[in-house]
Amino acid sequence: MARHLALFGITYTDISDFQISMTSIPRVAIIIVNYRTPDLVRACLDSLAQEAGPDLELQAFVGDAASGDGSVVTISDHIAQQGFGDWASCLDIGCNRGFAYGNNWLFRTCVAPEPGFDYVHFLNPDTYIHRGAVRALVDFLAARPMAGVAGSRLENPDGSWRAYGFRFPTPWREFFRGARLSALERLVPSASIKIADLADTRAVDWVTGASFMAPRRVLDRVGLMDDNYFLYFEETDLMARVRAAGYGVWHVAESRVVHLAGQSTGLRSDDVDIKRLSPIWLQSRWRFMRKLYGRHGAIMANALFLAGNLLYRIKCLLLLRTIQDPPHLWRDYLVQPAASSS
Repeated sequence: MARHLALFGITYTDISDFQISMTSIPRVAIIIVNYRTPDLVRACLDSLAQEAGPDLELQAFVGDAASGDGSVVTISDHIAQQGFGDWASCLDIGCNRGFAYGNNWLFRTCVAPEPGFDYVHFLNPDTYIHRGAVRALVDFLAARPMAGVAGSRLENPDGSWRAYGFRFPTPWREFFRGARLSALERLVPSASIKIADLADTRAVDWVTGASFMAPRRVLDRVGLMDDNYFLYFEETDLMARVRAAGYGVWHVAESRVVHLAGQSTGLRSDDVDIKRLSPIWLQSRWRFMRKLYGRHGAIMANALFLAGNLLYRIKCLLLLRTIQDPPHLWRDYLVQPAASSS
């Protein structure tokens, strides 16, 4: 059987791992990085308490990235008071070197020394899960040995959907992102990075880092997040490597997670004022584009975005509409290549 499956890209190791996972209780390591959101972490842990059972073992590791607000004590006290001590713990990372670093530190400190973990669930602190969300990801991955990542369906507190499945950013897609012309997007539906109305389980390029799970063996093969991303694009980069290694990335509609977007970063999508683009976002975007498409590709991505943005501005002028761009948009995109050394 393994020989025949190898013809479809499934190796002997993949089949062995799959058979083992089907004959033993799955063990899931849940990784949560906290920075000054202890109350959100407590609510997240409360929602996770319902997931463990006789056929699913969970171990949650919360890492505090030098919050300086007593988060470690607050979260540890909550774990003790709620009786979560047998499956949850809070550790002090000791520094704040970014989201990717925090996740990697927890993996190396808590997961790597323990070979028994089958899956790793990366979960934002500003989330809480609906019952069965973790189990749905485990069941999906266990049934598909060539699935490298499974992401949850993200919702607002009122039950409405958030964006959670995406196509990879590319230089040519940056033109459409800058143009913001619905007529162009209708002509080229695949130009949009966001996959709209994603109601069903399906393969995508990447899923948001707020809630996704990967088999331990896949992470051992492709590596962890890139520590050089402080924030943003770290999950996109990881999933590009997962896809390059021959694994699939999936959005799993049955795994429902509420995401209080912006609570953990301080950046909210419902802010009325249009703020200047974060330098961290610009640096991370540049790093991603350069890693995948080279320096010339990254420069081309900036140029195409600004070309598209010029069309958008012309449309606004012709229709007497206000230009809804962040302050200093062109300056930030033009100086980015010179400001970024990597």
